[in-house]
Amino acid sequence: MFKDAILNNIIKEMQIVRRLSTKIPSDKVHYKHKEDVRSILEVLQYLTICGTGFVQYWYRKDQSDFQTFYVPLRAKAATVTHETFLTAMDEQIALIKSLFANISEEDLLNKIVDYPWGDKAPLGEALIQTSIKWLAAYKLQLFSLIKHATDQKLTTPDAWRLTEIEPVEQNQ
Repeated sequence: MFKDAILNNIIKEMQIVRRLSTKIPSDKVHYKHKEDVRSILEVLQYLTICGTGFVQYWYRKDQSDFQTFYVPLRAKAATVTHETFLTAMDEQIALIKSLFANISEEDLLNKIVDYPWGDKAPLGEALIQTSIKWLAAYKLQLFSLIKHATDQKLTTPDAWRLTEIEPVEQNQ
């Protein structure tokens, strides 16, 4: 049950991000409200890895350090364009489902994982602290950038639930 709750929340965040991305006019994709922040495109690119990156890292087959693992992942994300974003997010949804097929309820409670910054946590807690929180945080940054850059009539529910597309698929 805990496993399904975590997976469903990750997928729901990804689906909301997908929908928000459809509200971005192509001429606004490079918008940033000030110089030292990510542009809309850079936020989109990060969103293609922040929900699955740590799960992949914690279940990698080799024992590479985080930087060795992360650099190619980030490079791949940097190739995502506005036009390829929906496909990249669909791939992330498929990937997270695939990764969760190898995770048990016991893993979530008892498998201790290492963060690259030195802390440790049970896998379930770590997924909430990374995948879910980061997707939610960067989704809100995207939401805010879209509202600043466009005349889209987005409201609070657009940031927290799927307001225009099919209901969230529940992991059965």
